[in-house]
Parts: sequence; C-alpha cells; structure tokens
Amino acid sequence: MILLQKKKAKKVLCVFPGDCLKTFYSKGEVKQRYYNPQNFFDEVHFITFCDRDVEPDKVKGIAGNAKVFVHAVGRLKPWSIWTDAGRIASVVQKINPGAIRAYSTSAQGFMAAFAAKKLGIPFVVSLHTNPEMDGRRLSFKLGWWKNWLSFEYNGLFTEKFVLRTARKVVCVYKFAEQYALGKGVPREKTEVIYNKVYAKNYESVKPALKLSKPAVLFVGRLIPGKSPESLIRALPSLDVFLVMVGDGPLKEEMLQLSEQLGVRNKIIHCPSIPNKDLPTYFKSAKVFALPIDYGGVAIPVIEAMAAGVPVVVSKPLLGSEAELSQDVGLVVKNNPQAFANAIGRLLADRKLYGKLKRKGLEKFSELDGSKMELREAQLYERILNDGEKAK
Repeated sequence: MILLQKKKAKKVLCVFPGDCLKTFYSKGEVKQRYYNPQNFFDEVHFITFCDRDVEPDKVKGIAGNAKVFVHAVGRLKPWSIWTDAGRIASVVQKINPGAIRAYSTSAQGFMAAFAAKKLGIPFVVSLHTNPEMDGRRLSFKLGWWKNWLSFEYNGLFTEKFVLRTARKVVCVYKFAEQYALGKGVPREKTEVIYNKVYAKNYESVKPALKLSKPAVLFVGRLIPGKSPESLIRALPSLDVFLVMVGDGPLKEEMLQLSEQLGVRNKIIHCPSIPNKDLPTYFKSAKVFALPIDYGGVAIPVIEAMAAGVPVVVSKPLLGSEAELSQDVGLVVKNNPQAFANAIGRLLADRKLYGKLKRKGLEKFSELDGSKMELREAQLYERILNDGEKAK
C-alpha cells in the first residue's frame, strides 16, 4: 500500500505597500526580504494604486525567495473608499491569500481592511508614524495645510476602521504604539518591531569616502520637517565636511543656502545611494546628524548605531523625547548653534565619543534586523495558525 504524502499548502501574502513599487525602485530602496521575513511566504502579491507599476523581476528581492506578483489597480481618488473597495476586494479574493498586510491607515489601508473583513482573511497593519502628533498636530502647527487635510480625512474615514479590523498592529517604534493605544487598540494587539537594519551589512565594510576632514553624515529626504538647514548653517563654525545623502523638493534651496553662506565646498551631496551601499557611507562618517521635527526614530539613526557612529538628533517639536537617540546620542534643539556645539563637542571629547559609540552598538544588538525579522515571521505564523483553527 502506497501512502500519498499530503501536499503542503502554499503560504500566500497580499501586501498593500503604501506606495507604488516603482517609487521604491527609483529611489534604490529595494530592501531584501522586507515584505517576506525569513522567506516565510511562497508567494507575495502586491496591490498598488497606480496605472502601471514596475516589472516584478526588478523588485523581487523585497519578497526574498517568494514568487512576486504586482497588481496595479489604478489611482486612488478621495471617494475611492466608497466606490472602489468592492472592486479591490474582488482582486484579493482571486489571489486567495492566507494573510493581508497594509503599511498605512489611509485609504490604501482601508482597502486592505475592507477586503480582509469581507473575505474573512487575517489582517495586519503597520504604523510608521503617529498620525495624531506627527500628522494632524504637527501639520497644523507648521501650516502644512494639504498634509493636515489628508490626515483629517483619514482620521474621519479610514483610521478607526483599519485599526479595529486588524488582527495585529505592528508599530515601528514606541511613539507610533502610543497612538494605537490612545485609539483604544488593546495592548495585546500591538507589537513594536523596529525597522530592520542588519549588523552583517556593516561588517568588513570599507568607507566609500576618504576625506581630509571629519565627515558629518545626513541621510534623509530633503523635505520640510527633515531639512538639513540647521546643519548647513552650522558649517561656518565647524572644520568638517557635510555629506548629504538624499533628494527632494528642498534640494536646490539647501544648495543655494550653502552658496550664500560660503560653505558649498564643505558639502558633498549624493542625491541617491542604493540601500545596499549605504553602510559604506556610514563607515565614512565620524558623526551622524539629523535635524528632524518628527517623533519616533528614523531608520538612519538605527543605521548609524549599527555602524558605530555617534548620533546628534534634534528633539521632536511635539510629544515625545527622541526615541533611542536620547539613550545613545546627543539630543539638541533644532537650530544651527545647538548642532554646531554638539558636533564640536563630540569631535573634541574622545571619551564622550567612545562612550556614545559603545552605547549605540550595545543598544543596536537588541534591535538587529535578524531579531526583528524573526519576530515578524513568528507573528505571521501565529496569525496563519489562528486563521486555520478558526476555519
């Protein structure tokens, strides 16, 4: 008698990534296994809201070893949550995933939550910001009216439904978790899993730049709220190079400012660096500095910790302290003099420099991407197992 082995069911994930994949591809942000921790899934299907997206082969690394499918379903409109939700649910039904993951609580997150509820599929949502503090309140305070209206819309029509429907709310830092808890999400439904940065990517890495003076590194989009203006204005009193990695609408304004201050020769600007090459730039730096108005912890701060580079970060305009940075670096006001003083102090005080470098590496060992990736894979395993039991 021949016993036939039962065929193992494919594990399929449906992802609403928060932006079109071509955006990540063009910025060089194709991060290995980002959407498929520990190659847990066999297939990963992306629902993207554009008319035409990038070819799956160009971004397959983001899903590890899984087979990648990209479903470009057209652009979202303000009324799409009422007119298009059923259509998107039909697309998800044909995919027949074991789980659905969304990376925002906006209209895209709503579409994911609606499909999950209608089809009875376990749903996980990520919080990459605090929509109340860094969204509505900060936008109102700074007069970013378009952003404010967008966050107000989400607060009225999408966020509550998304959070209520989610089986798990993954928060990429504690500041985001504060928002979820404040909205009534039970603590057992939340899990803080920091953005994944891997120690192995910083081992035996050679510096990309060999400079005659210490390098102060800034990595980030050149946008309001993350502008390097304070660093540029600090340059006249510092004998350093400022290495700016990033692009954005403020690029020309920042470069013009450097010309006006006579410090353009102190700035090395790299508009776009592939994610895999970033460690070589962190290894080139003596200090990582980030003027930022938002709360939580930016990925480059964790990357600096992994590289053993002390950080100088500005205190958020609203709410919390500078998460992680207050434990491993110097936290200052977002003004040129404060950054100049802190950077100068770090470069002059070898004992302080060594202490902060050591504290950063020790803290990073708790947050290594391999540990975060394992926790995320285990989360999916629990959710899929619970879903099978519920059938």
